[in-house]
Amino acid sequence: MTIAKLLPSAIWIVRLTLAVGAVPGAQAMELCRFSGTTDYNGKVGVVTKVDREAGATTVDVAVTLTATEFMFVPIHYLVEERSTWRAGALTELSANTRYSVGEHIVRQQWDHFLRDATGLRGYRVEGKRGPEFAQKFPAFARYWNPDSFGAAWWQDFAAAPPVRRADLDLTGADAPVNLRTPFATAFYWVRYVPRGGAGTTIFLPGFKTYKTMQLNIAPAQGAGMEAWHAPLHYIALSEQPASSATAYVTRDARLNRLEFELHGSAGSARGLIKAEGCEGPAVPQVQR
Repeated sequence: MTIAKLLPSAIWIVRLTLAVGAVPGAQAMELCRFSGTTDYNGKVGVVTKVDREAGATTVDVAVTLTATEFMFVPIHYLVEERSTWRAGALTELSANTRYSVGEHIVRQQWDHFLRDATGLRGYRVEGKRGPEFAQKFPAFARYWNPDSFGAAWWQDFAAAPPVRRADLDLTGADAPVNLRTPFATAFYWVRYVPRGGAGTTIFLPGFKTYKTMQLNIAPAQGAGMEAWHAPLHYIALSEQPASSATAYVTRDARLNRLEFELHGSAGSARGLIKAEGCEGPAVPQVQR
């Protein structure tokens, strides 16, 4: 088993910013914190923020995950997804993924997607070594240090300057009206699933191939809460044993916990993420 191969699939499929602050003029703001554990001594910390302002809803979710590789080598993932929705449609998406082994930074990348008439157009800033990154993206160099994770990098993204990446685009029939993103689905949309369940296309930002997966969410036993179960079918996951995720939602539309199990050619992993508490009112569902 190589956890470095399995965890990226876990993070992108289940989708767990750290920058917390009020948004001036916002009509509603909800801030929630979660913590959890995974196999391989994994520790997860999650902060989610949902804002409603000027007809747009922004769902901002970030995760810090640390697990143990062979020979007690710690694996660190920092992943953030910030999505903006208008009338239920995804209009803008920012994603930041950072991966390190011990103190060694393996890869860091920042992706930004903008919707136009054809779908979502992708742009990227990425690097593996700090000096080269600073030389290539001088206006963005201050975000290289992992300590900057959670800062509002998207505000400076255009000045980096980013590289246009048509290979990351999602266009045509692959970008339907009900398109969703992993983090927003797990921590926002799942709280407002219709009583009979729902099916949707999930966009996996940053992937060059196999950029989407179909997700069918069905009701499950919830022990006093709404419970939603979703089998996970994706190229990186095996069908037997099956992979899945289950979300539990309270009567006041708060996510209580998220359970998942993943099985692939690299091995298996299970995890449980629990709510620690929320501040502010629950932001209502975006209307289509």
